[in-house]
Amino acid sequence: MAKVSFEQIKGFVFDLDGVITDTSLYHTKAWHQLADKLDVTWSKELEDGLKGISRMDSLEMILKAGHKENDYTHDEKVALATEKNTNYVNEISKMTPENILPGIKRS
Repeated sequence: MAKVSFEQIKGFVFDLDGVITDTSLYHTKAWHQLADKLDVTWSKELEDGLKGISRMDSLEMILKAGHKENDYTHDEKVALATEKNTNYVNEISKMTPENILPGIKRS
């Protein structure tokens, strides 16, 4: 990797999930897909509760909503969280430059 001097740096990008594009809808869609698979009723309250918490805490919240928090081993829960992430990655792979938020792209 080439060494860069401080004077050559033109800027930094810190993407804190949602800065460049809104990914929250894709997280929601992936969690909803998993809740449907687990036969857990999806609600606006559940959706709102998942915002800003970790993947495993989100999974626990979904399982609790369906009274299924004791139905899975730790390894099965990890697999379910991984499945959610796979669904999420599949959804964001469909994104295009049109998904970039206003003011992010150079004119």
